[in-house]
Amino acid sequence: MHTQIDRTQQTVTLTDGRTLGNAEVRQNDLKEVGLFFALTLGLSFLVFWGPLALFQITAISFVTKATGPAWAIALFMLGGFVPSLLAVALTGLREGKAGLKQLWQRTIQVKLGWRAYGAAVGLVLFGSASQIALQYGLGHHFDFSLFLSQLPSFLPLILIGPLSEELGWRGYAQSRLQTRWNPLVAAGGVGAAWGLWHLPLFLMPGTSQHELGVPFAGFFVGLIGLSVLFAWLQNQAGGSVWMAVFFHWIYTYAGQVVATGVTRSPLYNWLEYTPYLLAAIVIAVLWRGQTKLPA
Repeated sequence: MHTQIDRTQQTVTLTDGRTLGNAEVRQNDLKEVGLFFALTLGLSFLVFWGPLALFQITAISFVTKATGPAWAIALFMLGGFVPSLLAVALTGLREGKAGLKQLWQRTIQVKLGWRAYGAAVGLVLFGSASQIALQYGLGHHFDFSLFLSQLPSFLPLILIGPLSEELGWRGYAQSRLQTRWNPLVAAGGVGAAWGLWHLPLFLMPGTSQHELGVPFAGFFVGLIGLSVLFAWLQNQAGGSVWMAVFFHWIYTYAGQVVATGVTRSPLYNWLEYTPYLLAAIVIAVLWRGQTKLPA
């Protein structure tokens, strides 16, 4: 298994015919990630989610079961696919068919070995078990049958979040930032952008973030921690985008089940992401000695 995605040892041929060497690849990648972040946040804030939050329009709520007009639902759903769609568009524009082929190959890179999948499942089991333990520690109970009763939602969940985001955050941004900075620093940058991208959801009626009273600060720090876990898993899997998709998928399902079974309180809302943050700190300490800045 590799310790980091390596774009520094290859040249990249752009659609205008120019071939970039190692140093040029690193500089070019940093600019492209900056553009990706700007477009992703701009479209979220100004086109898709921002207007719904500004005018307090409900699109679709999985908490209250309320639904809004069809155009609002369309904006809400399309907004969730912006990161992956932008990654595909920018890759195609700059690197052409060769770049798109490489992105596709990394997305279907599923033969990763049991250790890679075991690490992803283990992290989710640890996070979910810790959140449930916190629930009991606060004097409440949890219905474990929810993990079975909500299984019908497992397959559809691969679209909303895993596939709609991960080609962008990990497939595009993380791998490119790693040509400039080490994977931990890159993960922090991706996590910060990922967290900010969600900000309109905290102001939009009907979303779980809005209805459950999740504090944005806690969520933001939690996503930076999760971004470290994503980066570690993806790098250990040789840069596989599928690993990021898979981890996001099982994390989303487990998080959904736990979220519907816990008794919410301000304290729980603040501590909700603590298990994943602690796991990220441990992995960052252990992984730090194995990562290095590109030469």
